[in-house]
Amino acid sequence: MTKSAKPRTQPPPPPPPRRLPGLLFVGTMVFNLLLLGVGSVLAWFLGMAIAQVYPKPSAEVPLTEQLLRQQQNRGSEGIIPQPVVSPSSPSPKPIPAPSQKLTDPQRQQLQVQLQQLQGQLNTLMGKTAALETQFGSSRPTEPLEERLQILEQQLAAATPTSAAGGKKPTQPSPPPISATPERRQNSNTLVVTFPSDVLFDVGSTILRPGANVILDTIITDIKTYKGSAVRIVGHTDNQGNPQQNLDLSFSRAEAVMKYLSEAAGTGYHWVAIGYGENRPTVNNNSENNRQLNRRIEVAITP
Repeated sequence: MTKSAKPRTQPPPPPPPRRLPGLLFVGTMVFNLLLLGVGSVLAWFLGMAIAQVYPKPSAEVPLTEQLLRQQQNRGSEGIIPQPVVSPSSPSPKPIPAPSQKLTDPQRQQLQVQLQQLQGQLNTLMGKTAALETQFGSSRPTEPLEERLQILEQQLAAATPTSAAGGKKPTQPSPPPISATPERRQNSNTLVVTFPSDVLFDVGSTILRPGANVILDTIITDIKTYKGSAVRIVGHTDNQGNPQQNLDLSFSRAEAVMKYLSEAAGTGYHWVAIGYGENRPTVNNNSENNRQLNRRIEVAITP
């Protein structure tokens, strides 16, 4: 009999490799970060110490030291930065209430008197502006009393030239300008004429300072005829180019129309016309007549 061979025994398989736990990996990263931070701080302090011992030969102070010095100076002087507060605009003064109640007839009577006073004030301011024009000055923003005092001083200082000892003027002095508008009624149309020399400078199409006071004298008439047609017509003298005079008269009429329309409000029909030198009221054979022809006419037709 033959003996059967014994089966060979196989060695056990090797154990799987062990992996690094996740906790150990996180701890390693944290340690590296801490080491990097501590090294940076030590390097900064070391650099500051070296800079203090071996400073750079320069007059410029480091930014860090500048900030530290500023904080120390403010703390020692007791300076505390204050917030910037924008100045508030003054509030308007309240209108005082009347001390006693008025009846309707009393209110109407006082309203008429107030309108009369306003008309007289406008006329006075217009005449004042005309006198200032003759003296070559204009002060529309100053109080009326001061303007009258200045005119009185200018008039006292203006000494007339004597006919015997002084030089004769080469040209006659211009005639005085009347700031009071001329009124006339044509059928159902009210026509108010303003001298252009009071409203505009020579060759200008912009209203002079104080011209609004003169034009305000007609606002009441315009508001009386609500919904009326208002025609503003500009005229010039015969001096200069005819086409330029035509354009000048139209531009001045537009300037007056713009002011009156804004002051009177809506509800009217406005028309601006410029005739230039084509419709004079008198012959242009003297300075006085040429001044009369330089005018602005406002026609109100209900």
